[in-house]
Amino acid sequence: MMQKVLSLSFVLLFALAACQVQPPPPQTSDASVSTNTNYVLGVVQPFTGSLGAFGTDFQRGIELAVEQMNAELAAAGSPIHFTTASADSENTPDGAAKAVQTVVQTSGAQVIVGPLTTGEVLGAKQFADDNNIVLVAPASSGPAGGIPGDYIFRVMYPPDTFAGQAFSQIAKARGYENVVVLHVDDPFGNGMASVFESNFGGNVVSVGYAPEPTDLSSEVSKVSSEIAAMGADDSTAFFCICFLGDGQKVLQLALTDANLKAVDWMGVENLATPDILADPAHADLLAAANFVSVSFAESSTPNTQPFVDDFTAKYGQAPGPFTNYAYDAANVAMLSMLAAGNNGKAVKSMLPFIANHYIGTAVQTYLDENGDQAVVNYGVYTVNADKSGFEQVGSYDGATGQVTFE
Repeated sequence: MMQKVLSLSFVLLFALAACQVQPPPPQTSDASVSTNTNYVLGVVQPFTGSLGAFGTDFQRGIELAVEQMNAELAAAGSPIHFTTASADSENTPDGAAKAVQTVVQTSGAQVIVGPLTTGEVLGAKQFADDNNIVLVAPASSGPAGGIPGDYIFRVMYPPDTFAGQAFSQIAKARGYENVVVLHVDDPFGNGMASVFESNFGGNVVSVGYAPEPTDLSSEVSKVSSEIAAMGADDSTAFFCICFLGDGQKVLQLALTDANLKAVDWMGVENLATPDILADPAHADLLAAANFVSVSFAESSTPNTQPFVDDFTAKYGQAPGPFTNYAYDAANVAMLSMLAAGNNGKAVKSMLPFIANHYIGTAVQTYLDENGDQAVVNYGVYTVNADKSGFEQVGSYDGATGQVTFE
């Protein structure tokens, strides 16, 4: 009997021991645990040259996005923290290639916001593709950059095939039979000129100029001669596919050129900015020339004004043209890294899904098979009555490919 009692006691003690709450495992000291995982977001923009102002402002937009993302990650208790590593593309293909390589080799960045122009993007393409480095380009739009399967994603800003189609329709609607095109000799300028000519159907003469020109006297003189040969009347127009600084040089030369002052003008989005109207003589010429441009339609999302307010509060000035695209590109890049890790190959796979579900500061992002922005809604703009800015007089719907005048 005693033996049975002892056996039962051991069973009960064992059961009680099994039911007792076990103490937690010993805690590792904070000093031995990494509380911060750093992801480097590369930034390659032209900080010098004629586009230096754009590149500098783009970097500010990117830094604002990084600052805001880090604040949200910290509040959520995430160990991930973003930093940036930057290099100057110098607004050249070779400079962009060297800048991307420098950022990657010195910081380990796998994802880079930039470069800016299509020429720069194509200059850096080979290194990016060979090394699985994702380039998220905020403003590249040349048709030559639309390549499927590569590591380049051109978010927010659509390819110039749309703008070229819009300009050709505007030219037809205005009754132009002849157009003289002055364009920068790079993938952006060549691509836009080609798309326009193939869609216009009238007589087109193109005059190219080398990037970063110090003087455009000879090119403008040739444009003037071509306009004179076509008659310099209402059936002829001048189309400037130029960056802002180059367009201002053209305007200064046109002030004393009777042929350029006798015809209507069209100009790409770079020229549809109040900055080009700062000189009253330039503003008068553009107004008299019925200057027309195509740019994103004036629209907003719930993210538009907060971005403007936050940028202005941080830097003491409003964001410049297209800076919101860089801000959005940085957010798409970081969200993709949070989902796929700091790995270029994985980010390449994930980024289209993230982009297609991102609401930007101006437009819904949606990428086509080339990794380019596919949602396009342009406005058609002319100089307003007091010559202080531009007003919308029409629209272009990328889904239908049609221009409608208001």
